[in-house]
Amino acid sequence: MVGQDVVVAQSDQYYMVEGMGVKTEYYHDRLPGVREVPVKELKDVGKLRPIDPYRDGRAYVYIEAVGHLAEKLKGEVPVRAPGCGSLAMAAHLMGINEFVMELAVTEAEEDTEKEKYIMEMMEVCTETLCRFAEACVKAGASIVQDADSLASLDMISPAIYEKYALPFEKKFFRRLNLLKKDYSFATLLHICGNNSRVAEKLADTGCDILEVDYKVDLSYYKEKIGDRVCLLGNINPAGNVMSGTAEDVREEAMTAIQKAAAGSRFILGSGCEIAVDAPLENVQALVKLGHGMPSSPAGRKQN
Repeated sequence: MVGQDVVVAQSDQYYMVEGMGVKTEYYHDRLPGVREVPVKELKDVGKLRPIDPYRDGRAYVYIEAVGHLAEKLKGEVPVRAPGCGSLAMAAHLMGINEFVMELAVTEAEEDTEKEKYIMEMMEVCTETLCRFAEACVKAGASIVQDADSLASLDMISPAIYEKYALPFEKKFFRRLNLLKKDYSFATLLHICGNNSRVAEKLADTGCDILEVDYKVDLSYYKEKIGDRVCLLGNINPAGNVMSGTAEDVREEAMTAIQKAAAGSRFILGSGCEIAVDAPLENVQALVKLGHGMPSSPAGRKQN
């Protein structure tokens, strides 16, 4: 129908934290929402344990989905697994507003006791993400990810990012990269928003692919990062794809290609998830343009 190069098993954020006590509300026409959190105050962190992804929460649903897609597609199209990042996971366990406030207060007051609790929560969440991603690799995922919306500099300061997110991103990719001796897959880091101030640090995490949001200037990222990682992006999923024309989408895509494709290591795609009600012809226009470029697999076949 669309012909894209990757199939993604997505989309809500609560499938792992449900296994740690988050209670969710389900709706027939939209994604789930949080009804109750297990961490009412930071000292509750001691009750948390990393999940068993095959038994706890709904993690197993996504593992099974990855396996089903891998079996059906038989390697012809890569399968990308989901993976809620550690900082976002911690926020879901406490409530986003409450957790962000605790981060800010902890740093402002240099509260070492609160810092200890937050770091403990990050360890539990990172171990959970590692276990889930490893299970997805074993189920047949071609790409596993750390998608951490809360690590965005639209939400936190560079200092908080470097202290509470970066070390755990590095830990995740180090751990997953150990599996590459037995499995063939790539790792991906996605953080929403404009994170240009830490662009080089994102490339230092150990990921293979860095997915960048539409707020980012791809030229700047290419200049700072070069070919150290593969860039993916950065079409605005809420802009032309949703409300523009197919020609608008093609023009935006060509701009992205001109900024980032020089040299190598660039994947054309959206900067974040495209909504299910985006006009199909706009998504098809994006894919068709990418396939028409000489450097794409489809483009090479046409030459």
